Amino acid sequence: MSYGSFYDEDDTHEQRWGDPAAAPRRRRLGLIFLVGALVVVVLIAVGGLAVLMKGEDPVPASVGARQTSAAAEPSAEESETAVETTSAPPPSPSPSATPSKSPAAKKSIAPPKQTALPPPPPKTSTKPGCVPEYKGTQLPKSTVREYLDAAAVKQFWGANTTAEVQAIRVPKRLLYGVAEQESGWQSNIYACDGGVGVMQIMPNTETWMNQRFGTSWKIGTPHDNVMLGGQYLAWAIRYFGEQLGTFDIMGTDPTLLNAVISAYNNGAGAVDLTKGDAGITNWTYVNNVKALMGRCCNNY
Repeated sequence: MSYGSFYDEDDTHEQRWGDPAAAPRRRRLGLIFLVGALVVVVLIAVGGLAVLMKGEDPVPASVGARQTSAAAEPSAEESETAVETTSAPPPSPSPSATPSKSPAAKKSIAPPKQTALPPPPPKTSTKPGCVPEYKGTQLPKSTVREYLDAAAVKQFWGANTTAEVQAIRVPKRLLYGVAEQESGWQSNIYACDGGVGVMQIMPNTETWMNQRFGTSWKIGTPHDNVMLGGQYLAWAIRYFGEQLGTFDIMGTDPTLLNAVISAYNNGAGAVDLTKGDAGITNWTYVNNVKALMGRCCNNY
């Protein structure tokens, strides 16, 4: 085909593209091209406007596919967060700096029925460099165990008078733990603060406990020493149990146990049940004894 047959209207004669006679046809073709270009521009503009109205940025199809895949498959960090959220809600923070060990602060605490308290430990601090003394022969632990077991089955309250009918016995675990914390079950140790033997009984405590219970035990005699320690613990169980309305020292509520252990070290007057956990100021000692109680009883 010649150029004339493509561009001439009547195809009667050959006309070149640069021929002036072909100008009208060129204008028509240019107009067609211009209209087509405008249509394409309008379509692109309308598409972009639709995307903007949806609030989304136009992205290539490949990027959109990756985003869809990422949305369907969360990252490892997001997966862990989802598991933690659905498995269990995080615990509420404790209102105080001291870890919660008992609900005593929420309890109704009765006034103490006993007003005469055993003497508190001496306020004077131990001199730096003081070394405990050892007097006499150290008893084997098997013998100390026999004394502790005997104290665990003794009824300290309710046995000698009809006025005190509440039978109090000291759990063996508690006796074992206190004896380990105080002396390591050493029968002949004399501490710098005046404590003697397995239960580290003070001379003033010996006098007070014998008068209160009508006994005549001696802190220098290992058997008597253990009995005096058991007697003190029994007194503390009764003292704090009356305030709490329970004598179940090994129950699920550790309030009574915490108070008794604390009093053995700090004195009963230093424990305030109305303040809850804040009413105990020697938590290190209390927690140590409770940890040692967990070893009872075959490990000794």
